[in-house]
This record gives sequence, C-alpha cells and structure tokens, in this order.
Amino acid sequence: MPVSDQVLWSLAEPAIRDALEKMSRAVAEDKKVDSYDSYPVVEMKEGEAFPAFKTQYHVPNYRKLFGWGIGFQSRPFTYEGIEGFAELASYVKTQKDYAAFLGAGRTDSDDLLTEMAAFGVRNLIMEVAARHADIIGFEWDAEYALSRYLELEKWWREEKLPVDIFVPIMNISFEDDRLELNDSVSIERISDEQHQARVIALKPYERDAWLVRAYTHALVIRRSASIEWPFVMGREQWDEFPYEKIDRAVQAISILVPESTGYDQVCFMPDGWSHGYQRTLPAMTHAFSADRYDRQISRDKFSPTRILSSEQGGRVADLYGALEVAHPQVALAARRLQLAGLREDELDEIVDLCVGIEAILGGTTAGDTTYKLAIRGAAVLKRAEFLKSELVAQLIKKVYAYRSNIVHGQVKYEKKRLVSLDGKSFLATDIAEILLREILGVMLREPDLISKIDNDRVIFELLDRPDLVAGGG
Repeated sequence: MPVSDQVLWSLAEPAIRDALEKMSRAVAEDKKVDSYDSYPVVEMKEGEAFPAFKTQYHVPNYRKLFGWGIGFQSRPFTYEGIEGFAELASYVKTQKDYAAFLGAGRTDSDDLLTEMAAFGVRNLIMEVAARHADIIGFEWDAEYALSRYLELEKWWREEKLPVDIFVPIMNISFEDDRLELNDSVSIERISDEQHQARVIALKPYERDAWLVRAYTHALVIRRSASIEWPFVMGREQWDEFPYEKIDRAVQAISILVPESTGYDQVCFMPDGWSHGYQRTLPAMTHAFSADRYDRQISRDKFSPTRILSSEQGGRVADLYGALEVAHPQVALAARRLQLAGLREDELDEIVDLCVGIEAILGGTTAGDTTYKLAIRGAAVLKRAEFLKSELVAQLIKKVYAYRSNIVHGQVKYEKKRLVSLDGKSFLATDIAEILLREILGVMLREPDLISKIDNDRVIFELLDRPDLVAGGG
C-alpha cells in the first residue's frame, strides 16, 4: 500500500526514529519506565478449558517515557523535544481534513487547533515508535516503521474503515482449531494473545468474572462491516452490523446440540488500519456487550458443557449454509429457537418454541391447528427416525395444550406444565425445544419439504413410507 501523504510521512519518519532512539537510550541508562496500569495474563488451570486471568505488573509502556513540558511527572523526555515535532504539528494543523479528524475542524480557535494537532502528532509518533520497540526492538527497521505508519495514515484519511468481527461463543467448544462456515465466516480457537486483548476492556477480569472466562472459540466474520472511528469524542459508529450472521451460527449450534450457548462480548479487529494497541497483543477492540446468551448457562462454569467433534463441526457448517438459503418460515423457526433460550420466563419460552413449530408446520390451509401440527410433525419426524409417529403426535398435542392455556389466560395452565413420557415426567417446554430442534434438522436437510407441508397426500406418504422422498406438488 503506497503512502498517500508523502509530506506527512517525510515529517513523521525522523520524529518516529528519534523517539525510538530516546526509548533505547532510556533503557540503556536504566531509567525508570512506567508500566501499563493493568495488563492481563492468561492463566490456564489443569483440567479446565476456559481461561482465567490475572494482572501482571511491571509490563513496560515505552510511551510513558514522554510527557508534556519539562518535569512532567519526572519523565525523561518531552514530546516537544522529539526531532521535528513542531514542524510535523504545524503541517497537520494546516490540513483541513486532519484538523476535522482530530476534532478541531469546526473552530476558528488557533489555540485549539494547535493543541489538537499536537495531540494527534504525539499519537502518531508514539503508536509507531513504541510498537516498534515492543515488537522489533530498538534497532531501526524502516520497513516495519512504514507498515505501522500506513495503518495510522489510513485511520486519519479514510472515513469508512473496514473491520473484522470477533465474537466469542459461549459454553460450546470445538475439537477443531478452525471451522469454515463460508468464505467470510469461520469459527476459530481463541489464542492466548486474543484472550488478553479482548479482556482489557472487561472489568474486573482479575476476579474471573464468568463472562470473561466462558469461551474457547470465537465466530470471526471478515470483510462484512465498516466503522467510523473519530480521534476524539465518542466510540466507533457502525454503518451496519451483521447480527444475522452471528445469530445464524448460534442457531446452527442450537439445532445440532441441546446445550446452552450464545454470545455477549462483541469485538472488532481493524483491517489494514490502526487506532491503538497494547504492547505485543493483536489489535482487537471491545465494541459492546450484546447480552444474547442462553439464560440457563451456569455462572459457575469452568469448562465447556460440550466439545463438538470434527464431524459435528462439519454439521454446524452444513446447518449454517442451509440457514443462509432457508425458506423464510424455516428461518423464522430457527430464530424462535434462539430467542426461546434468551427468555428468563418459562411462559415466554414455550410461546417462542410453539411459534417456531407452527412457522414450519402450520402452512396456509385452514383446519384445527393442534391436530394439523400433530399429524404434520409426526410425518416430518419420520424422516429423522425419531419417536413413533403416534407418540410424536401426542407430544405435540400436549405441548400445544400447555401453550394454549398460557396464551388464553387459563389460570390452571400449571396442570399442563408436565408431560409424561415412558413413565417419567418432563417439562412441556423441554419437549417443545426437542421437537423444534428435530423438525428444523429435517427441514434444513430437505429444504423442498416446507413447500409441500400443506399437501395431505405428501404427509400421508411420509407417514406410510418414510424411506421415500416426498414427491407431491
């Protein structure tokens, strides 16, 4: 990537090099280098898959060797004393685009323009010089310095900044380190460095807050979002956020296995630009918390509930692909399965699950809803070699009896809350979840079946000959 502003680079390069030399001199002279205020370290405990964290002190922050003015907190160097600092700040001040980016573009105050230009130049120099010291060392590497400068130049000059989305997946682990869902979406094992980078914004990670620990893999979405990131005044502004891709992955996992999952933390990774970093950690920023995880997940978890094998991971990828092109009613049912897990009230949960079942089996023809759903559900689940058709139909009827009592305000709905199966009692809500997961599995494997759900002849063919693919129109 070529330099866009040759003047800015020609002024910045000697300043960056001089700052690096000053950092090297301070270390050689054994001058005190202040540490990061808080720097996390991954601490894996034997027999546990989720990481724990502790704070490491005395991690040097070379940027803290510099301050404003002589004697500022006894720091050995000043920003103003860096070679060419004044000339670089003067140039930035005269460029309207840079002044606007730095937050001083809407004022006629010469003092404010001067101050903001100085702050911007300080950031530019320190970002490259300190990163160089941390990663390469103090011996000048022109190619590396230029590569870091170019990332900052892109941040300063471009309004729309591309990012990759990084979303840790809660409570479910994978045998594979990487699982491709499509060309731009994958599930990847979180490295120790990524763990460290993502928890910096989560406080207090030192106390092992459960949401900090509850991950081993993350959903990574590339080339699908961009943000605006101002130098001052606020955080990133998203053009559009790919919630549907994140939710689709959660839905695929939830259809395959019954264990609770979801996500909370959302991070992004700059693509070809930079706005800051922590020492040697990857450029990852905590964006926001989404609060989209199953409420049944235990806050005492120290390891994943389920580790999916390579074969199961392949099934997740297949389900993700099928959901991308699924019939709208099937997609709605998958969404309702996910939403049901987010509910804190069981009564809301059963309604979501039944809406999902009805979205797939309800069709458009008139008739008794419960009877229609029971027969169609039994026929569809013949394809999965599930329970006997008569038993499936009975379970659907019992689930819908519970749901009907709730939505119609029947005070005796508690009597329908438990469903008997093989001499044991189960929550109607749990039965509804199992039924919806199994029905979704069939519909995503056989996408043409949803268009035939209103055809009675097809339904009876499925009941009579489940080995045949339904052929009715």
